[in-house]
Amino acid sequence: MKRSAVLAVVVALFAATMAFGAVQDFGKFTVDVAAGWTATQQGPTASFTKDDNTAAMSITADSAQGNSAKALADAFVENFKGSFASVSAPEVDEDGDYSWDMVNAQGVNTHAMLHVEDGDYILITMTGLEAAADDIQAMLGSLKDK
Repeated sequence: MKRSAVLAVVVALFAATMAFGAVQDFGKFTVDVAAGWTATQQGPTASFTKDDNTAAMSITADSAQGNSAKALADAFVENFKGSFASVSAPEVDEDGDYSWDMVNAQGVNTHAMLHVEDGDYILITMTGLEAAADDIQAMLGSLKDK
Protein backbone atom coordinates (compact mmCIF):
# COMPACT_ATOMS: atom_id res chain seq x y z
CA MET A 1 0.00 0.00 0.00
CA LYS A 2 1.48 3.35 -0.98
CA ARG A 3 1.46 6.34 1.30
CA SER A 4 -1.61 8.29 0.45
CA ALA A 5 -1.85 11.87 -0.64
CA VAL A 6 -3.98 12.54 2.41
CA LEU A 7 -1.06 11.64 4.65
CA ALA A 8 1.16 14.06 2.75
CA VAL A 9 -1.37 16.83 3.32
CA VAL A 10 -1.64 16.05 7.02
CA VAL A 11 2.12 15.92 7.44
CA ALA A 12 2.47 19.23 5.59
CA LEU A 13 0.16 20.86 8.13
CA PHE A 14 2.61 20.30 10.95
CA ALA A 15 6.40 20.17 10.74
CA ALA A 16 7.85 18.35 13.71
CA THR A 17 11.10 17.13 15.12
CA MET A 18 10.36 14.55 17.78
CA ALA A 19 12.22 12.10 19.97
CA PHE A 20 11.31 8.61 18.88
CA GLY A 21 11.20 5.32 20.68
CA ALA A 22 11.73 2.74 17.95
CA VAL A 23 10.42 1.66 14.61
CA GLN A 24 7.73 -0.95 15.21
CA ASP A 25 6.41 -3.46 12.68
CA PHE A 26 2.64 -3.87 12.40
CA GLY A 27 2.49 -6.40 9.57
CA LYS A 28 1.50 -4.30 6.55
CA PHE A 29 3.35 -1.18 7.74
CA THR A 30 5.92 0.20 10.15
CA VAL A 31 5.77 3.33 12.30
CA ASP A 32 8.47 5.10 14.28
CA VAL A 33 6.58 5.39 17.57
CA ALA A 34 7.22 8.64 19.43
CA ALA A 35 8.77 8.53 22.89
CA GLY A 36 6.06 8.76 25.52
CA TRP A 37 3.58 6.70 23.47
CA THR A 38 2.53 3.06 23.77
CA ALA A 39 1.67 1.02 20.69
CA THR A 40 -0.41 -2.16 20.60
CA GLN A 41 -1.90 -4.21 17.80
CA GLN A 42 -5.11 -6.19 17.50
CA GLY A 43 -5.67 -7.77 14.10
CA PRO A 44 -5.12 -5.22 11.33
CA THR A 45 -5.34 -2.26 13.73
CA ALA A 46 -2.37 -0.63 15.45
CA SER A 47 -3.33 1.65 18.35
CA PHE A 48 -1.09 4.39 19.69
CA THR A 49 -1.81 6.04 23.05
CA LYS A 50 0.09 8.92 24.56
CA ASP A 51 1.26 7.79 27.98
CA ASP A 52 -0.54 10.69 29.71
CA ASN A 53 -3.80 9.70 27.90
CA THR A 54 -4.23 13.11 26.26
CA ALA A 55 -4.12 11.74 22.71
CA ALA A 56 -4.55 8.55 20.70
CA MET A 57 -4.32 7.37 17.13
CA SER A 58 -5.21 4.17 15.34
CA ILE A 59 -4.11 2.90 11.95
CA THR A 60 -5.97 0.05 10.30
CA ALA A 61 -4.61 -1.43 7.07
CA ASP A 62 -6.55 -4.26 5.46
CA SER A 63 -8.12 -5.54 2.28
CA ALA A 64 -10.95 -3.44 0.87
CA GLN A 65 -12.51 -6.75 -0.26
CA GLY A 66 -13.58 -5.19 -3.52
CA ASN A 67 -15.40 -2.27 -1.86
CA SER A 68 -15.05 1.26 -3.15
CA ALA A 69 -13.70 4.04 -0.94
CA LYS A 70 -17.22 5.51 -0.72
CA ALA A 71 -18.76 2.21 0.33
CA LEU A 72 -16.11 1.72 3.00
CA ALA A 73 -16.42 5.30 4.26
CA ASP A 74 -20.20 4.94 4.53
CA ALA A 75 -19.84 1.61 6.35
CA PHE A 76 -17.25 2.96 8.81
CA VAL A 77 -19.36 6.05 9.52
CA GLU A 78 -22.43 3.89 10.15
CA ASN A 79 -20.41 1.62 12.47
CA PHE A 80 -18.95 4.55 14.42
CA LYS A 81 -22.42 6.01 15.03
CA GLY A 82 -22.90 3.36 17.70
CA SER A 83 -19.84 4.54 19.64
CA PHE A 84 -19.95 8.33 19.28
CA ALA A 85 -22.50 11.00 20.21
CA SER A 86 -22.19 12.53 16.74
CA VAL A 87 -20.54 11.53 13.48
CA SER A 88 -20.34 13.84 10.48
CA ALA A 89 -21.02 12.68 6.95
CA PRO A 90 -17.88 11.60 5.10
CA GLU A 91 -16.43 14.17 2.71
CA VAL A 92 -14.36 13.23 -0.31
CA ASP A 93 -11.36 15.24 -1.49
CA GLU A 94 -9.98 15.66 -5.01
CA ASP A 95 -7.88 12.49 -4.61
CA GLY A 96 -10.87 10.31 -3.71
CA ASP A 97 -9.91 10.08 -0.03
CA TYR A 98 -12.60 10.43 2.64
CA SER A 99 -12.56 12.12 6.02
CA TRP A 100 -15.06 12.80 8.78
CA ASP A 101 -15.24 13.89 12.41
CA MET A 102 -16.72 12.15 15.41
CA VAL A 103 -17.47 13.56 18.86
CA ASN A 104 -17.85 11.38 21.94
CA ALA A 105 -20.24 11.97 24.84
CA GLN A 106 -17.59 14.04 26.66
CA GLY A 107 -17.21 16.37 23.66
CA VAL A 108 -13.83 15.03 22.54
CA ASN A 109 -13.27 15.13 18.78
CA THR A 110 -11.80 12.31 16.70
CA HIS A 111 -10.83 12.92 13.09
CA ALA A 112 -10.86 9.98 10.66
CA MET A 113 -9.25 9.62 7.22
CA LEU A 114 -9.72 6.78 4.75
CA HIS A 115 -7.63 5.98 1.68
CA VAL A 116 -8.20 3.05 -0.70
CA GLU A 117 -5.56 1.94 -3.17
CA ASP A 118 -4.60 -1.29 -4.95
CA GLY A 119 -7.39 -3.26 -3.27
CA ASP A 120 -6.38 -2.24 0.27
CA TYR A 121 -7.53 0.49 2.61
CA ILE A 122 -5.91 2.46 5.37
CA LEU A 123 -8.10 4.08 8.03
CA ILE A 124 -6.49 6.54 10.43
CA THR A 125 -8.27 7.97 13.45
CA MET A 126 -6.76 10.72 15.60
CA THR A 127 -8.04 11.87 18.99
CA GLY A 128 -6.52 14.74 20.96
CA LEU A 129 -4.85 16.20 17.90
CA GLU A 130 -4.60 19.58 19.61
CA ALA A 131 -2.71 18.00 22.54
CA ALA A 132 -0.19 16.04 20.48
CA ALA A 133 -0.23 17.31 16.90
CA ASP A 134 3.55 17.21 16.53
CA ASP A 135 3.82 13.61 17.79
CA ILE A 136 0.93 12.39 15.64
CA GLN A 137 2.18 14.13 12.52
CA ALA A 138 5.70 12.83 13.04
CA MET A 139 4.44 9.25 13.46
CA LEU A 140 2.29 9.58 10.34
CA GLY A 141 5.30 10.96 8.51
CA SER A 142 7.28 7.85 9.47
CA LEU A 143 4.52 5.47 8.30
CA LYS A 144 5.94 3.08 5.69
CA ASP A 145 4.15 0.31 3.87
CA LYS A 146 5.80 -3.06 3.47
